[in-house]
Amino acid sequence: MQISHPSFIAVLALAIGLVHATPAVNSIDQLVIASTTAVGEYNLTIWIDAPGASTAAPAAVDARACGSNNVVCDTNNKADASLCSALIGQLDSSTTIANSPRSICLGQSGNECCVSWSKAVGNMPESDLVNAARDVYNGCFSGAISGEAKNVDLNGVCVTQCLSNRPTEC
Repeated sequence: MQISHPSFIAVLALAIGLVHATPAVNSIDQLVIASTTAVGEYNLTIWIDAPGASTAAPAAVDARACGSNNVVCDTNNKADASLCSALIGQLDSSTTIANSPRSICLGQSGNECCVSWSKAVGNMPESDLVNAARDVYNGCFSGAISGEAKNVDLNGVCVTQCLSNRPTEC
């Protein structure tokens, strides 16, 4: 018996270990996934600093500048606006973020919206992320979203907060 169907051969090669399946991404640019929770048809993914990752030490808040949420839009790394709206709605809760994550994403299969911030800030309510995320959403909306809010006060630490399609930077 001769087998020549390409997809059957590929499945057979995968099954006997000649070809390896692509592993799920669970780390990216010094971040690792802390948890993933199903939210409707999407996944809510919490990213934290990888062990040994270098992070800037939190600086004291300069009350004159921090909290201004100065929005700068970007044309790269745009996320779907409906996903970003759903993410902002999900963040508007009393849930406390522990272990100082650096990013929270909503989506699946590479189509996601992420809110990320530049420095570790300690434990805080997820709702602390909402104001700057809404500012970026409203200021950068064009069917898709990518931008950052500078001088955001998160738990007493002045950070840059991003809203885009990836868990790091904007």
